[in-house]
Amino acid sequence: MDEPRWSARELEVISGLRGLGRAGEPDDDTRARIRADISRKLAAEPSRRRRAVATVLAAAAALIVLAGGLGLVLSRGALPGDPLYGVKLAGENAELQLTFDDGARGAKHLEFATHRLAELSAMRSPVARDFLTTLSAFTSEAKAGSAQLTVLGVAGDSGRLDQLRTWTHEQSGKLDRLAVPDGARPEFTQAAALLNRIDERAVALSERLPCYRITTGAADELGAVPATGECTGPPEATPGTPSGVPLPPVSAVAPPPVAIPANPATPGTTQPVVPPATGPVPSAGGHAPTVAPPPISAPTATRPPTTPTTTPPPLISVPPLLPGLPGLGIG
Repeated sequence: MDEPRWSARELEVISGLRGLGRAGEPDDDTRARIRADISRKLAAEPSRRRRAVATVLAAAAALIVLAGGLGLVLSRGALPGDPLYGVKLAGENAELQLTFDDGARGAKHLEFATHRLAELSAMRSPVARDFLTTLSAFTSEAKAGSAQLTVLGVAGDSGRLDQLRTWTHEQSGKLDRLAVPDGARPEFTQAAALLNRIDERAVALSERLPCYRITTGAADELGAVPATGECTGPPEATPGTPSGVPLPPVSAVAPPPVAIPANPATPGTTQPVVPPATGPVPSAGGHAPTVAPPPISAPTATRPPTTPTTTPPPLISVPPLLPGLPGLGIG
C-alpha cells in the first residue's frame, strides 16, 4: 500500500494550524487568575443563600407582626369564649407591663375591670362558667386598682380617693343591670359587696386626711387601712422651743470635771480655812441639833508688796569741808 505523501504546501498548512493551537492555550498567570475567579464565585454562593434566608425570615417576622396587630384590632370586641379573647387579654397584660407610673397602673386596673363588666353586659345568654371567670377577673382588677390608689391617696394625692369613689358608683349601676345566670348568684353578691367596701374605704380615708394619724400603717387587699380613734393634730413642740427651729446639737463628749477643794486654803498659806464653831454646845448624853455651817467667804486677793522709791545717787559728790557738815552733790 502506498503511503500518503504530503506536499510542501500541505505540510506548511499543518504547521500553521499547530501553531495556532498552541497560541490559544492560556499561560500560567492566566490560569491562576481564572482559578481565583472561580474560587471567589464559589465562596460567594453561601452569602447569597444567607441573604436569601434573612430576607425570608424578615418577611415572616413582618407578617407575624402584621397578623398580631390585626389580631389585636379584631380582638377588641371579643367576648369570653371567642377564639380571639385570649389575644385581647394578652394585649391588656402587655399594656399594663409597659405602664410604670403607680397612679397610671392603678387607673389601668380600673379600666380593665370596666372592660370585664362591659363583656358581662354584652353576653346575652352567658354560660355560668364564662360568667364566673369574667366576674372573677373583674374583682381581681378592682382590688388591684383600689390597693394602689388608696396608698397614693393618703400619700398626698387625695384626688385618687375621689377617682376611686366615682368609679365604684359607676360600676355599681352597671353591675345591677347584669343578667346573672343560675349558679352565679353568690359570686355576684360578693362582687357587689366588694364595690361597697371599696367606696367605704375611700370615704374613711378621706375623712382621716386632716388627722395626724391617717392609717394604721398596715395594708390589706384594698390597700391602706384607715386608723381609728380620735382625730387629733400633730403633737405640740417642746415648751420654750420655737416651732420649726431645730434644737442645737448635743455634744457626745463630756467636758472635763472641775476639782473643787472641800476646805480652801488661805491665800499665801497652805493651811485650810476652818470655820469657827458656832451654835449651842451639846449637853452630856444628848445629841446636838444639826446646825448648818456658815457660808465660806471667798478669799480676798492679797495686795502685792509695794516697791520702795529710792533717790538716784548724784552724779558729782564733794566730801564735807569740815567735820560735822554734810557733803555736797551735783546732779
